[in-house]
Amino acid sequence: MRNRRLYSIKTFFLISGIILLLPFATLSVYFALHTIQSSEEMVASANRNALHLYQLELSSNLEQLELLIAQSWAQDWDYQKLRFHQEAIDAHESTRKILESYKTIQSVYSCVGSMAVCSKANDLCRCVYYNDYSHDLREDIKKYAAEIDFPESSMAWYTKKIRDKWFLVRILGTADAYSACFVDIELSPAFTYEEPLTAPSFLIYFDQQMEPMNGAGLLKDTHLTFHNGDHYYTKRISGNNYMVVHTPLGYGKVTMAYISQYSGFRNMTYFQLFAVMLTFLMLLLIPLVYYIMIRVLFQPLSDFKHTMRESRQDNLHPRLSYNGLLVELGEFSRTFNHMMDKIEQLKIDSYEQEIAKQKAEFQYLQQQLKPHFYLNCLKMLYGIIQLKHTDKAQHMILGISEYIRYTFRNNSILVPLEQEVRQVENYVHIQQESIATKVLLSTDIPSEARHAYVPIMCIQTFVENSFKYGVCPDRDLEIRISANIISADQESYLDISIQDNGCGFSEEALANYTRSPDNDGGTATGIRNLRQRLEIFYHAKAGITCMNNYQGALCELIIPLHREPYTEQIQEVTDECIDH
Repeated sequence: MRNRRLYSIKTFFLISGIILLLPFATLSVYFALHTIQSSEEMVASANRNALHLYQLELSSNLEQLELLIAQSWAQDWDYQKLRFHQEAIDAHESTRKILESYKTIQSVYSCVGSMAVCSKANDLCRCVYYNDYSHDLREDIKKYAAEIDFPESSMAWYTKKIRDKWFLVRILGTADAYSACFVDIELSPAFTYEEPLTAPSFLIYFDQQMEPMNGAGLLKDTHLTFHNGDHYYTKRISGNNYMVVHTPLGYGKVTMAYISQYSGFRNMTYFQLFAVMLTFLMLLLIPLVYYIMIRVLFQPLSDFKHTMRESRQDNLHPRLSYNGLLVELGEFSRTFNHMMDKIEQLKIDSYEQEIAKQKAEFQYLQQQLKPHFYLNCLKMLYGIIQLKHTDKAQHMILGISEYIRYTFRNNSILVPLEQEVRQVENYVHIQQESIATKVLLSTDIPSEARHAYVPIMCIQTFVENSFKYGVCPDRDLEIRISANIISADQESYLDISIQDNGCGFSEEALANYTRSPDNDGGTATGIRNLRQRLEIFYHAKAGITCMNNYQGALCELIIPLHREPYTEQIQEVTDECIDH
């Protein structure tokens, strides 16, 4: 049967929540954005209507001004006389009457900043001005009016900047005499107002290069872009959000922009504002509810899962701690803790039985001594004494006694590596006396590995095999012991190699070394003994490898690195017990 895919409760709730809440959230966001967009469209429409009214007003003023001046030149004899040379007093009188009519026009059309009448035939140019104009500005307006190139300037309204003011200028008349009307942009329908219930709004005029002709203080360091068609957009100006709508004036390539401070929420009706705020509040509640579920349900379940995983990893003390509000999780926690108490008691009983079993095994393994070694030692001593080599016999007795004392120590303990190596050197010295072949022992052990703890007799077992299988009559026996610290799987291990240049292992010996300890037929007792002790100490983390090298035999022992003695060591056999 095919395995079903399993999901965690957290994933299940998350997927279910997404399936249920995603359509709702999408519709809510769409509704809120649509409401904001509708409100924005309403404000933009109102602003466009206001802009259109001001555009009609200014366009009407410009048309009427143009019509009045054109009619004057067509019907008023005072204008026509200026085309011809006159006496100075007559020309002055004619221009006086014209200027009087211009003052009347100024009083009717407040946007007119200045009007001028010029007569090239009489070398005369006279103007009327807005009262607040400075003397320098008046002189510059008069100078510009007198120097106008009529053929180039008489086609339509155009923009002109004189000093720091922008004007819409219209020239009417003939090349010999003409009138100039200067419509001040700042006097035309341009305003700034701020009522208690109304956001501040501005009417800004832009020339052909889209440079502001008024309101420069508002648009400082701000560049506006205009597009063809009925378009609006919002922009941050002077630290506030503004809505910008624009339309061409139709005269002088001027663009009018209506800029009003805009806040989407402030321009909504109470119902729209309530609906949008409620929508966003509900959306904000979704992560809050999910966070509460994590704290109340998912986090305790995650802790439960972590504790139960620890219980599968032979942790003797896994406990569930729950102080939440859910009755079901509290009952589950108490039941699990009660069950773990029972399991822990069973583990303790089983562990005590295993310790007793290990003690029995250690005692059994300790009895597996090799009596022929001690018999050979006695024979060597007998021969040395017969030869009356007293000093040599004394050194041999000390070496053998040290060897016996070391081998009678409890096999369940760990000893420093340098202590094990000294015992091996003592063993090689004793064996050297029993064979004719010269034995050369060399060690290569770094300082950081000398104090690592290893099972007792772990190296000597392989050195014994070198004497058993490695002695060749045609050459000296060389035994090399080396150790290194290696890292694997984020743990440190001690790698010990014992290599000789002898005849190597026989096929039967290698088969015995690689065979399971339970099926070795009683051979390779030392290796089997060591394998069993490694299993007790390290379980499956240690390993032994035996092979024939290009010359001689190579045995490698890899065990976990211990820099402290084994904490469960059984009481050692004391020197007094050995002597006794």
